[in-house]
Amino acid sequence: MRRFFAGAGWAATTALICTLFGEQAKAISSAVNLSTRMVVQTGDNVLIGGFIVYGSGQKKIAVRAMGPSLPVAGKLADPMVELHDATGAIVASNDNWRTAQQDLIIAAGLAPANDLESALITTINPGAYTVVVKGVNNATGVGLMEIYDLDPDGSPARLANISTRGNVLTGDNVMIGGFIVRGDVPKRTIVRARGPSLFLNGAPIAGRLMDPALELRDANGALIKANDNWRSDQQAEIAASSIAPTDDTEPAVVWTLTPGNYTTIVRGVNNTTGIALVEMYDLDQPPSADGSTLYVTEMRPQGAATSQGSGTATLRLAADGKSAVIAYTYSNLTGPITGLHVHAADGSIIFDVDSATPQPDGTLIWVFVPVGSFTVADILNMIKTGQTYLNVHTALYPAGEIKGFFNLSTGAQSAPIPTPPPALPAGTPTAAAAGRFLSQATFGATDALIAQVQSQGYDAFLNAQFAAPMSSHLAFVDAAVAALPSPSPSPSATPNQPTLTMTNDAWWTNAISGQDQVRQRVAFALSETLVASLNSAGLANRPFALPTYYDVLVRDAFSNYRQLLEDITLNPAMGAYLNMLQNDKANPARGTLPNENYARELMQLFSIGLYDLNLDGSLTLSSSGFPIATYDQNAILGTAAVLTGWTYAQPGSANPVFFPGAAAQSWRDPMINIASHHQTTAKSILNGVALPANQTAAQDLKTALDTIFNHPNVGPFICRQLIQRLVTSNPSPGYVYRVASVFNDNGQGVRGDLKAVVRAILMDYDARVGFVTVQGAGHEREPVIRVTNLLRAFNATSPSGKYSVRNAYANLDEEAMHSPTVFNFFGPDYAAPGAIAAAGLKSPEFEITTDTTVISASNYLRTAIYVYLGPGSDRITLNLTAEQTRASDPAGLVDHLNSVLMSGGMSSSMRNIMINAVTQIPSSNPLERARTAIYLVVNSPEFVVDK
Repeated sequence: MRRFFAGAGWAATTALICTLFGEQAKAISSAVNLSTRMVVQTGDNVLIGGFIVYGSGQKKIAVRAMGPSLPVAGKLADPMVELHDATGAIVASNDNWRTAQQDLIIAAGLAPANDLESALITTINPGAYTVVVKGVNNATGVGLMEIYDLDPDGSPARLANISTRGNVLTGDNVMIGGFIVRGDVPKRTIVRARGPSLFLNGAPIAGRLMDPALELRDANGALIKANDNWRSDQQAEIAASSIAPTDDTEPAVVWTLTPGNYTTIVRGVNNTTGIALVEMYDLDQPPSADGSTLYVTEMRPQGAATSQGSGTATLRLAADGKSAVIAYTYSNLTGPITGLHVHAADGSIIFDVDSATPQPDGTLIWVFVPVGSFTVADILNMIKTGQTYLNVHTALYPAGEIKGFFNLSTGAQSAPIPTPPPALPAGTPTAAAAGRFLSQATFGATDALIAQVQSQGYDAFLNAQFAAPMSSHLAFVDAAVAALPSPSPSPSATPNQPTLTMTNDAWWTNAISGQDQVRQRVAFALSETLVASLNSAGLANRPFALPTYYDVLVRDAFSNYRQLLEDITLNPAMGAYLNMLQNDKANPARGTLPNENYARELMQLFSIGLYDLNLDGSLTLSSSGFPIATYDQNAILGTAAVLTGWTYAQPGSANPVFFPGAAAQSWRDPMINIASHHQTTAKSILNGVALPANQTAAQDLKTALDTIFNHPNVGPFICRQLIQRLVTSNPSPGYVYRVASVFNDNGQGVRGDLKAVVRAILMDYDARVGFVTVQGAGHEREPVIRVTNLLRAFNATSPSGKYSVRNAYANLDEEAMHSPTVFNFFGPDYAAPGAIAAAGLKSPEFEITTDTTVISASNYLRTAIYVYLGPGSDRITLNLTAEQTRASDPAGLVDHLNSVLMSGGMSSSMRNIMINAVTQIPSSNPLERARTAIYLVVNSPEFVVDK
């Protein structure tokens, strides 16, 4: 587990601190001890240290507060010390050390030199604690705080997360910290000082040190390493530690220290003063060494909140189940925050974040206590079963703007290389195997396609699909517009314009009858990651906007992901949806900055995600066992500046402008850049990559997209979601590893080859042979996929050949390009609370599976089976001729439906129920037999969950 150690101030007392530790070293048997020396003032500027006891059992510690014995001017004449628990209650305190525990303190070798100095020894349970050193009667002066671990090495309870906060002055009154590395081998550490990034309850701490500098010295006072701004030196090493400072002006040093005594000094640059925090982290600790369990959430808009806000939170549950450590971050909210809470699923507040005292590192300690009718056991069970969520309340959304349920997460500092799977079976695919393949690769199997796959084999079928002409959504809409009656010849007449219905018709028609089925299915999967929707920017009424956007996904479904990133970035519909369209450069006179929205989602949703990933899709954990953020606010700001100056293409205009009138705006063509609106200052983007000043917009964009595309997260992040959409919600680590490896290199040295990725997904052992009996196998068929499966399986037709499916979103809670937010209809990491969450499984589609949608979707499918879909003038009806022919044989009819709808996966018990149900209908009514059988199948759990 990560360990935080803190210290303060520097003068001629470096030797004193080392001597103090050296004299006491033989009396205590801990691996690392800590001291902090600085000026103790009053109020919030007393000397404050924080630490956490992790693990099981109890921890015996000693705490001292020194003053009169310090050989410095202005020393604190009468210090006192208090030890507080996570609730703020005083666990132990002492003013003059001889008044209590005198014999214990002497026996430990920790007797202070002056009777007015303080010391205490106590045994504490796992949890968070704070040490406060202050002057009696509010006296001030230089004081020294020391914390000792009195347990032998190897104790199951460990002291960790130690840091100190206080006021850094000048001269001898800067911040000085001493610590010992004890043992037989060197230890890799990082020491850092924080000032600008110090916040309390979301607000910056008043009087914080805005430009701290740091020195690391050995026992003789010799300088080992100094740093002012962390990016100026050791940037790669510091970033790799996963705990780089969040502000560029804060210092950090990574160093491997041999056993011995060390001192850290924090001062303000140019003798500035203010509140600072100094920390030391042990980078050699293994993840989860304390036996804790990590739960993670990504917060999204809550309920009906119309927000572009988002956030993340982690909850590390202690091994003894008595407490947890919580950390959170958020951005892009609509306004002031009015509250943060952890809730039970019923909405009850079970932990009030607002009233919790942040630790020096910003985390919160939640010590479980009964709340209302919930016992501690209840709270523990709710956490483990995914029934607790963190939400952020704002002035605009007092009930909550964003929220996310905590769910079990796994990871490692490096992913193991999986054992290669067995070879795929040779020979001709069975009808059941062909049907299963088609359920993953297309919008639904048909008898004809099953026979085709059996005849061609998987590879030949895929090759034919890769070569099939693209079905264009824009071309469909153009043809529909051209078929409209001519407009009135009056002077006020305008050319016919496309409608949203035409856009919807294009999607349904291509999904149901398009010959490029694999391309269309992959494009739909991509549309649920690279989301643009009619629910923002008025895109429902923008001529040709959404068909053009969707054609980008269709066209690039088999191209390179780098090309797709560029094409979607320059698409005007996406530009309008996420505010890159007419994103202007900074204007200091007006106090405006470039819009951050697309910059944020480009990284968060379209490429790398929020946390570093291993190649198998698991979280890459830091040395402390926590997730590692992929980017920070500086990367967002720099990328936002890159994405400035882009506006509508204006075909035929010799002098395009940044704000063209509506008549000149093209939604069909990629955006163009107006140089005078592009920010040409130097920029820092992802991974600290620096873009020089005075580059063109095209140069800036190329470097930014290249940098993002080459981040190691892109393969596992994107491939895992494609696997989820096509095959299974819970791909095995090996499955993700194998597909992401193909993303990284298609075998010919090419990165990002989507054609190779699609082939790898569909031809992987887990997809073709799979483990259908393994817990979490398969995925729920999305509502629209259930509809397309039904219409394709029974060769649905319409008089015009156009599939104008109406009212789909109202009944299914899903329809292409109708997502309520940029986060899609459901999140890839959603886990239904209860057994699914407790098992650490994901169930994305279940996020829109509610009591209401189960009924409405069932009724919608019944309408399609018993009546028709679409307008009365263009009815979409099923062709049930073949099914009626089979109806005289209930078993034969059921087996046929098993093949075309369920890939032969129907259980024997379901088959028996189906046969009995069909048999009860008179044989004289074959149509009713067919309809009833189909209705029962498409609403059965075994069909809805596609394995």
